[in-house]
Amino acid sequence: MTTVQQTFEQLVSLAIQREEEAHEFYVKAAKNSELKASEKLLKDLANQEVIHKKKLQEALKKGVCETFTCRSVAEVEKLDLDQYLVDIPLRPSSSPQEILVIAIKRESAANSFYKALSEVTSNANHRSVFETLAKEEDVHKTRLQDMYDDIFQPDM
Repeated sequence: MTTVQQTFEQLVSLAIQREEEAHEFYVKAAKNSELKASEKLLKDLANQEVIHKKKLQEALKKGVCETFTCRSVAEVEKLDLDQYLVDIPLRPSSSPQEILVIAIKRESAANSFYKALSEVTSNANHRSVFETLAKEEDVHKTRLQDMYDDIFQPDM
């Protein structure tokens, strides 16, 4: 039988995997970028995803999964946290516009996931880690939305 702690360990491990995928996503998008400014931003985002992964790994080592306030697996499942960790695939044929839209969706989902985790931990330090990650993902989303507007809606 799966415990609450194991359920959260699976979620945090999946978040680590998503941070790795985000890093690869941004590295690949940077390589295919036609604009230097876009390439620089995408490389910067890739580097930040590595930092996010390290923060999550550190939180796991410090027992973050023991500090969540849910009392049962059913209570965890009711939060539907894994909805935020869905993989939004990138096709080799994806256009720059599609890449940005996917990136914005990924960052928005990550923001929501970390916000939700911050609300169910009883440990102030861990709450702070998740709140920080949520804010950073929101900043990423805003930067990507700005890039999208600059490139695809310059006259607005």
